[in-house]
Amino acid sequence: MIEIEIVTTPRLTAFPVFLAFSRGYFEEEGVKVRVRVLKSYEAVFAHLREGRAEGGEVPFTAWLDQQLRRTSPSWTFCRGAILSSLVHGFYSASYMEAEAIRDSYHSFLPILHPLSLDRFISEEFFRSENYHRRKPVPYIVTRPTLLVNEFIRAECLGVAASLQEIPFLGEKGYCLTVANEIPPYYLPTNMLVFTGRFASKFPEEANSVSRAIRKAMEDLANHVAYEGDSYVSDWVGPCPWKPPELDGFYTRSMPELGKILSGAPSLEDVRFVVDIYRKTFSRNDQAADLLDEAARSVADDPFPKFPAAFRFKKTELHLDYYSTLPPLRRENPKELSKSPVRNIVTELKDLALSLLSGRRELSLDTTSVPTGPYMFIRSAVNSVLDYLNQELRDMEEKNKRLTEDNYLLETRLDISDLKRQTTEERYRYMFEFATDAMIIANADTRTIVDANRKFREISGYLASEIRNTRLARILPDILEQSEFKTPLGKEQHMTFIPETQLILKDGTKFRVGLSVTGFSAETKRFYQIQVSDNALILESERIKHEFISNISHELRSPMTNIQGYFDLLLSDPVLTLNEEQKEMADVIRKNVRRLNFLIENLLQLEKKEAQSAEEMTEIFDPATVIEEVLYINSPPAVEKGLEVVTNLSKGLRVRGVRFEFSQIVTNLFVNAVKYTEKGNVEVTLQKISPGKAELRIIDTGVGIDPKYKELIFERFFRVPDHRNRTVGGTGLGLSISRVLINKIGGEVFVEPNLKGGSVFRVVLPLYIS
Repeated sequence: MIEIEIVTTPRLTAFPVFLAFSRGYFEEEGVKVRVRVLKSYEAVFAHLREGRAEGGEVPFTAWLDQQLRRTSPSWTFCRGAILSSLVHGFYSASYMEAEAIRDSYHSFLPILHPLSLDRFISEEFFRSENYHRRKPVPYIVTRPTLLVNEFIRAECLGVAASLQEIPFLGEKGYCLTVANEIPPYYLPTNMLVFTGRFASKFPEEANSVSRAIRKAMEDLANHVAYEGDSYVSDWVGPCPWKPPELDGFYTRSMPELGKILSGAPSLEDVRFVVDIYRKTFSRNDQAADLLDEAARSVADDPFPKFPAAFRFKKTELHLDYYSTLPPLRRENPKELSKSPVRNIVTELKDLALSLLSGRRELSLDTTSVPTGPYMFIRSAVNSVLDYLNQELRDMEEKNKRLTEDNYLLETRLDISDLKRQTTEERYRYMFEFATDAMIIANADTRTIVDANRKFREISGYLASEIRNTRLARILPDILEQSEFKTPLGKEQHMTFIPETQLILKDGTKFRVGLSVTGFSAETKRFYQIQVSDNALILESERIKHEFISNISHELRSPMTNIQGYFDLLLSDPVLTLNEEQKEMADVIRKNVRRLNFLIENLLQLEKKEAQSAEEMTEIFDPATVIEEVLYINSPPAVEKGLEVVTNLSKGLRVRGVRFEFSQIVTNLFVNAVKYTEKGNVEVTLQKISPGKAELRIIDTGVGIDPKYKELIFERFFRVPDHRNRTVGGTGLGLSISRVLINKIGGEVFVEPNLKGGSVFRVVLPLYIS
């Protein structure tokens, strides 16, 4: 079993070769095959010419071109199977109307190879009446890996190609093809070729390779799976594509795949390609005859068999082709044959000197040299030069792209600088004409940097007088504030100082409040200080306290009357109540007492000699308070049919305001009942450590989305869903509860209930005497 090598490009259409390799079809035909993926068609041609590979994937149009320029069967590429016949279209990354693209000023079109079908389709498009401007469009020859980068550039007009052949076109561009622009033929795109030396020396092995690839193409066209669930995901080896890309191409309808992978395009489709190719060639009857013969052979004999496939006519067209780029030295063939070593050394020296002088598109003469080792050396040098020139072009394109990216970055920096200046001007305007008095101070030197118009009016200072003034000169108490003794540790930090002294320019002193915000700018740290007149604040506080005092006194009298008459009514011996009515009366009595207690607390807070917070606290059993809250708020749960389950440990002691603790339990329990339609609400109180107890309120309701578990404790926040819009509420209950829990040194947490609903945990510090 002989071993051969097949080289391909990283194009999705070469997959039949890899499928035949992975499924062992080559071994079944008695041939051992290695498959390699090269970066470009240039590399494939170089490997084939140098004899480093026996077969390779090449553009169909490149094979046509090579048929006109060959010299002998052993130095040509012999046709194998056509790997794909695809529908082409014109794609653009610019999201505009097709008419605008056809009138585009954009400059170039990236293609994969100068002899690829993409190139000839593009030329046909620009020759058509659909392209209105009729100006020359330069082409950039690039590799598949660079095509996407060229395609999305602003200067790129677009690319003529198949969406199946280049999948990224479906993500980064859109097809502009309309009627009569590019006919919807299944055009032969790429094919497998063999070197003439291999096909002439091992014809049966060449036939075996063709049969294996044909079998793989039939499997793909018929959706034949092999040792797996997917007929495209069981490949192995150096296949460069991911399964999604393969699925996107090969999981289409079998009739369509049959046309793509038949390997036998119609004569009409082949002639369409041949006619496009002929337009780029000079008028030559011999060329026309050879192209027509090639078209008929492809349509009539899609899978040629060797050695019968060696039907060759000698042509001199290659002389015209190579004369377009004259060699460095052209001497008499007789003289070349006399001293071939001296001649090739001389030409290599001249070639090196020309390259050093900047001339790149040069090559050694291979037309006037007889077949032999020197011909092979010249061809190998020319292949290396082609490869190096392609590398240089790639590097130039990358350098050009980097230059443009650098220009874009500089432009973005200019725009950012302009935005920053605009932002600074806007901030300066808002700062200067703010309704509140404000100053900016350096956090390190404690000197005033600026002051706005309102502050200058209040203090009497001019702008030039206030700048660079020590902060302590106008705010003497500022050094006593701990917030100003150390630089701020964060970029933004806000502190409120309720009362301090401000010294005006004339020496007058009065009390003000300060709101201080720290910020950083250009490695420096600053304070923005907002100065507020305490007289207004004190007046506002006075009005508020007066209102609370008045409303408390107004509520106290009617509540006293209600409680008195209610107690009198219940003490009437004639009045008889059943058990349910007695429970209702008891609930009324507790709520009346609760309201009276609230009014008394409000009045105590407004007294000039009111008790301190320390004096208002008491030591109580939380279980007793919880039982009272549940007794008062259970009727809504009974109406819904909810079961209230309790497990309360008694004898624990908590230090705090009893009424505030009852508010905590009330808010959590009422919420649990409100958001539970069926099931139960469980309330537990257990000691979890020597100094802590835990209150749990568990419901089987709608639950809380984890992303809202912190937001629900913010003021006025309500979970945005239909349920909340129907049950009503203010969004204050949980916020008040957390404040009261923190006040007694506790913590509150919310967790999802595994059975559905929510679990609110309140950790309470226990009083230990």
